[in-house]
Amino acid sequence: MVKIGSHVSFKKPDYLVGSCAESLNNKATCMMIFLGPPQSTFRANKEEYKLQEYLEKYSEKYRANDIIIHAPYIINLASPLKHEFGENFLISEIKRMNYIKAKYIVLHPGSSTNFSKEESIKQLINSLKRVISETEDAIICLETMAGKGNELCRSFEEIMLIINEVKSDRLKICLDTCHVWDAGYNIQDYDNFKKYLKENNFLDYIKVIHLNDSLNERGSKKDKHANIDKGYIGLETLKKFVFDEDFKDICKVLETPLTLNKNAHKEEIALLLKG
Repeated sequence: MVKIGSHVSFKKPDYLVGSCAESLNNKATCMMIFLGPPQSTFRANKEEYKLQEYLEKYSEKYRANDIIIHAPYIINLASPLKHEFGENFLISEIKRMNYIKAKYIVLHPGSSTNFSKEESIKQLINSLKRVISETEDAIICLETMAGKGNELCRSFEEIMLIINEVKSDRLKICLDTCHVWDAGYNIQDYDNFKKYLKENNFLDYIKVIHLNDSLNERGSKKDKHANIDKGYIGLETLKKFVFDEDFKDICKVLETPLTLNKNAHKEEIALLLKG
């Protein structure tokens, strides 16, 4: 079975049960959620998540490992000024995801803002060490970034530098197709891209894939997601990620726009699975 889904809502009153129902309607086999508003610290009490109802109704369709958590955007572990807030909030977020036994949380590595890249990478490494030491079970997946502004982790080499310094089995990679394309990777030359991942030992670290088309040409560093087959990457390339045996057990989730079509995710999943 192909693991494919999308980012779905997680809100009252249904929370986890509502997320599963939305995913089921989309004919998805996995999903991704925020545990609260991505730009806010507001969080509902975890007792409101309807965990027991999820276990009774949906746990056979959507295992806890098939529910990816996305960390909120307000976390910047790479900032020497704001890292403590980010660490504390990420620690509390991981404890919330432990409650539903989700395995993977995707994290934007952060931006160097007013500090040098070297200072920010050092801060990110130290922050990740603290978060990992004060939590358990959850695997943090650093997301590949497009290179906009002062973003860290616009290359696999930079992500691996951080992973190698943190030295934890709980730190992996989330590959975002739009981001790597915008960062300059030619994923349309799929075989050579895969060869690059394998030869550099990056492939084994990829545990989540964000499946997005891009509104911009390769190397634009703009990070603008497009609906599937409505951008510069194209359906043919994105389907290769879906059916790649190396990614068989990895959740592939859409973060494509719903502004013009509320059924886009359902339609795109069907399009990607079509033979």
